[in-house]
Amino acid sequence: MKTGTCRCDNRIFFNNHRCLSCDASLGRCNVCNSLTSFSKEEKSSQCDTCKTEVFSCVNQEHDVCQSYNAEPDALCRWCQLTNVIPPLDNSESVQRWARMESAKRRLLLQLEDLGLPPYVADTQMTHPLLFEFLENTVDKKGKPKKVITGHQNGLITINLAEADSVHRERLRVKLGEPQRTLIGHMRHEVGHYIDWAWASRVAPDEYHALFGDPDSVDYGEAMKKHYEVGAPANWADNHVSAYATMHPWEDFAETVNVYLDIMAIATTSNELAGRNLDLSASADHRELVNSVLQIVLEVSEYNFDLGLAPLLPERLPPAVLDKLAYVHDLRSKVAPEIAEQTAVAN
Repeated sequence: MKTGTCRCDNRIFFNNHRCLSCDASLGRCNVCNSLTSFSKEEKSSQCDTCKTEVFSCVNQEHDVCQSYNAEPDALCRWCQLTNVIPPLDNSESVQRWARMESAKRRLLLQLEDLGLPPYVADTQMTHPLLFEFLENTVDKKGKPKKVITGHQNGLITINLAEADSVHRERLRVKLGEPQRTLIGHMRHEVGHYIDWAWASRVAPDEYHALFGDPDSVDYGEAMKKHYEVGAPANWADNHVSAYATMHPWEDFAETVNVYLDIMAIATTSNELAGRNLDLSASADHRELVNSVLQIVLEVSEYNFDLGLAPLLPERLPPAVLDKLAYVHDLRSKVAPEIAEQTAVAN
């Protein structure tokens, strides 16, 4: 993740709210898109980077955001995408919501930087992306109502319990999901969104060739079989995870998850380690992946020194590299309707 600079020249990291050097307020300016410091004024603040008068996102009142807008009494452009929030009278729920919003901002900033939906063409208009963070409840008859994390037609729903580290770790071990983290959930579900909003529009034939035709496999039956029988023994030859073997939709979403992991590592490595990896849409994906896997190998050894899990697999087979190339190439695709409009205009 890219960093910023405080007015005192101290480096600012993604989740910093206050400078440890000069005690300045820190956050993101929606005018100049900088991670920066802010000078407090009577009813507003001034961005120390672009010198514009800005106002706190409404959700700063609940300590779940650190963004500043050009207009007063408004949600920032990231908080606007959250459709449903938890009850504000429960402090634990609000804390979990804050963790959700932090992971969501990290995801959205990355998608914008890469030029992926909803930040490509008019995707947010034609295929809007929204989030709901919901809690398990009990109805009037005492029957539990469990929230299922998932995606449907642009709406990503995540069970707020996933923001509880104990709950998440228990399920991570039980289900054998090494990447079960909040950002991992976000990246997987946005993979389904990219499938629905973009991949199926701009490159369906290549999708079917690599991942299979989703309409030819009954999802309910595939899920039942996966949890009863498990993944094939040789799943790692063609998939990024065992879960990816369940259905073409899950294969694509898991591949997007790993692609975003790789690009995040590469971005941070450029920012903090001074590497010069080509992250553009025209970059050679195999060269980029191989460079990141060298970083993964090193960082995984640090993790092993501390008894932690590896960062990512240290090797990806050719079939997976082809799928990652497909996701990478989506950044260069043009929607058919836009291509048609361009052709007519010319």
